[in-house]
Amino acid sequence: MNRISIAIIAHNEATGIGQTLASVEWADQIVVVDCDSNDATAEIARDAGADVYHEPNRDNLNINKNIAVNHCNGDWVMVLDADETVPDDLAGEIRVVVNEGKHDGYLVPRRNNVLGRGLRHGGQYPDWQLRLFRRGCARFPEEHIHERIKVDGRVGRLKHYFHHYPYRTVDDMTRKGRFYAEFEARYLFNKGVTISSVGLIVKARIFPALRFVRRYVLKGGFLDGVPGLVTAYFDAWNQAVRWLWLWDLQRHESLREETA
Repeated sequence: MNRISIAIIAHNEATGIGQTLASVEWADQIVVVDCDSNDATAEIARDAGADVYHEPNRDNLNINKNIAVNHCNGDWVMVLDADETVPDDLAGEIRVVVNEGKHDGYLVPRRNNVLGRGLRHGGQYPDWQLRLFRRGCARFPEEHIHERIKVDGRVGRLKHYFHHYPYRTVDDMTRKGRFYAEFEARYLFNKGVTISSVGLIVKARIFPALRFVRRYVLKGGFLDGVPGLVTAYFDAWNQAVRWLWLWDLQRHESLREETA
């Protein structure tokens, strides 16, 4: 029987990581990389039987995800976020496929739960994630925060989904949205991407409005009630803010050069 390791990184996830860990008690090993938490995250993970390691809370989360994978000793690895859980039916499917040997990695459908509701529309489901892979066959590229695991080999798909609880409150959405928007803006800035005043109108106003209409109306986000509305709104807001942030970074750089 092939052994399965779970790889998790966490920063101040004391309120929810217990639920995540309880959902993967069936695994042969659980690795938690604690990223400078100042709450009880590490203690909760250790009490749950996880192998706990400590790393700085790097902006590019994928660096720490690779570190977590490196600490795994199972034949197969499943990468989870600290706000995700694995239902019993998916756990059973995983135990079957890792012993079949048909593929080297698997895309797993993810169901996003926002403000207490599991979303089914608006492009939110199935939110395919490549999370399960044979150890040694996959890594995160570490270039961008939203890059997915690259697998060297055959990739299949699983039937059952896992749960994601990214936004339990509106405060979660604003706080995390700010983090991702700033990261994206600085990433673009460091890559030399620039934006003009006209481009700002298009990318920070017109495109986000079109994105909202596509997700909320055309893809049926309205069918998910208020959580569907809020999700579509914050998705568009995030798109707008990243370009505004990039414009502001350019402005400060120009002022710095003028006064140098």
